[in-house]
Amino acid sequence: MRSSDKGSAHPTCTIAVVGGGFTGAMLCSRLLRQSPGNLSIVLIEREVLPGRGVAYGTKIDRHLLNVRANNMSAYPDQPDHFVKWAQCNYSAAVRPEDFLPRPLYGEYIIDQLLEARGANPGKLHHIQDEVVSLSHAGGAAKIRLAGGQVITATKVVLALGHFPPGNLPFLGKTNQSARYLSNPWSPTPTDVAQDKNVLLIGSGLTSVDTIIELRAKGFQGTIHILSRHGLLPKSHNSSTPFPVFWNQDSPKTARGLLREVRRQVELSEANGADWRSVIDSLRPVTQEVWRSLPLVEQRRFLRHLRTYWDVHRHRIAERIAEQMAAQIRSGHIQMHVGRVTECREEGGGVEISYRDRKSGEIRALGVDRVVNCTGPDSDYRRVASPLLSDLMDQGLVRPDPLALGLDVADDGALLDAEGVPSDFLYTLGPLRKGGLWESIAVPELRVQIYDLAERLLNSCKSSGIESEHGAAGVELSTSVV
Repeated sequence: MRSSDKGSAHPTCTIAVVGGGFTGAMLCSRLLRQSPGNLSIVLIEREVLPGRGVAYGTKIDRHLLNVRANNMSAYPDQPDHFVKWAQCNYSAAVRPEDFLPRPLYGEYIIDQLLEARGANPGKLHHIQDEVVSLSHAGGAAKIRLAGGQVITATKVVLALGHFPPGNLPFLGKTNQSARYLSNPWSPTPTDVAQDKNVLLIGSGLTSVDTIIELRAKGFQGTIHILSRHGLLPKSHNSSTPFPVFWNQDSPKTARGLLREVRRQVELSEANGADWRSVIDSLRPVTQEVWRSLPLVEQRRFLRHLRTYWDVHRHRIAERIAEQMAAQIRSGHIQMHVGRVTECREEGGGVEISYRDRKSGEIRALGVDRVVNCTGPDSDYRRVASPLLSDLMDQGLVRPDPLALGLDVADDGALLDAEGVPSDFLYTLGPLRKGGLWESIAVPELRVQIYDLAERLLNSCKSSGIESEHGAAGVELSTSVV
């Protein structure tokens, strides 16, 4: 621990960043690199070393990035930054088109934060704790931590990242069973290698990550995957650039957009390319496409097309896709399509009943363990977050109309219960998904970081309060672990 100078003689603009994953760490890095003299940053994160978050906190090198290295720079104005860093810090043989290990990317983010902190000593304070409540009065935010400490800040940024999947209602008492893993991102039990078979509920990216971890930890049994559509993420492949076809005159309905995408795929295939080129061409305008849809059409998209979009848009490295396909061919992975109707713990295992989507018949499946791989829960009315519950109870924030995140103004300011933008509370990343849809991948997040940092820094030029955070918390380590 180290103490900061309490009651400084000069007004200090204190920005508190809650959450230290990619968005929180890189926002702090950007603020530090552009910081005026009166800026103080408090980063509140439960981990000892911020920067990894859920996405890059894995220690398994078999977990690969889902995006090629040439599009993973943390800086929008330096597109080759990550490639050059990896060539210097990982392997000189790294190519822009490579899919690199996710733990390596976590080291990259930590390195950027440490570098920015080293160039601006004394301005960043990391407090290893959790925020449980927040209030605002007299132009200052009071942030209460689980450990009892109270932080005072001028501006607060919620960089909370992803929350674990919501509990599955049909599991009943199994929710508390050691044979049910509600959070697939928590460490896999050490005895999993002894299991003969495991059921993953959900077939998206979370399921793929779980399979990789199970195999890396010695599980050699059968992995069953049960989902409503039975669709696995598609594989990346080399694709020919395709012109952006969407414009303001394009259809404003989910069905119309689907027809237009299908038409463009036919054109792409006629020219020797495939659907990947078409989907990739939408990447720069996805947020505009989403905002062009009326709310009723956004709901229709989520109800009918979301799963199909996700598996085509959020693709996996070819190497991972080949490994998955090989395990399916050998029977080590077995796919099931349907909805669970009953789940009960019985005879040292778990008995599952599900209604097969094609036949409508009820089928039974016995496994040693069940893992909830349904993906992050974005309905913040039900996630286990004392902070979000407190903010909603006070009316300082509200869910977006689609329950994909929180209601947010274009500049990142959170809207209160009456729809009024906050003048002190901001967010970025997954919490903005309802308004932007594309708000979880590095290419979009790095732009949000730059924009929000600029807004916060401009506000610090004309406002400030005395820094009152007292003990500044645990100093950031200078080593990468």
